[in-house]
Amino acid sequence: MMLLVEEKQQRFRQQQFTFITALERSREHARHQTQPVSTVTEVQWYMTHHCSNATDKRIFLLFLDVIDDLKLLFQKIESLASALNHSSEVLDTCRNVLSPDCDFSRFQAHYPHDMVNRLSCNEARNYYGGVVSVIPMTLDLLKIAISDLIQASKETYPPMDFSAPQMTTTADSLENTPVNVLTDTKVSTGSSKPAKHPKQDYDITRTLTYLF
Repeated sequence: MMLLVEEKQQRFRQQQFTFITALERSREHARHQTQPVSTVTEVQWYMTHHCSNATDKRIFLLFLDVIDDLKLLFQKIESLASALNHSSEVLDTCRNVLSPDCDFSRFQAHYPHDMVNRLSCNEARNYYGGVVSVIPMTLDLLKIAISDLIQASKETYPPMDFSAPQMTTTADSLENTPVNVLTDTKVSTGSSKPAKHPKQDYDITRTLTYLF
């Protein structure tokens, strides 16, 4: 799933100039040219109320679509984190960043991302540096969150030895057991809780691998 999101994000990055042009037209129509683009809700508002043509609407929809994919990916990661009883500052940060009213106007994506570098100095400093940075920065955070979960799953469910046990008969077992152990052993008739099935570990690991 991460790969699909990255591919869509790459397609959006290639159309960054179209996105900035669409924002400029919409902001001029809304008379918002003196303020930076600061939230996802604001981009949605520009598209709904101040979008002047199909090209602009299409690039706005692509931006919002990538944001929705990031939210869906985060929800899956958060669900796995809950199953592992795992929490982290990275997950909290992701949750805040993906809020529709999170102010990302001061975000600046740095190397290896080049989104901000492709803006003019004035655009990057005053208007669009945050809106072109929010997607790559969120992707980086989600990758860190997945790596943390993989490590947490290894600590919670350490690898099990599935090698075939040596076959022995009951007579062999009794013959090799010390007499004092045999005489002191009490037979338990009560029920015991079953051990955790290794399938749970397998399912979590498989899901994390799928997310990558």
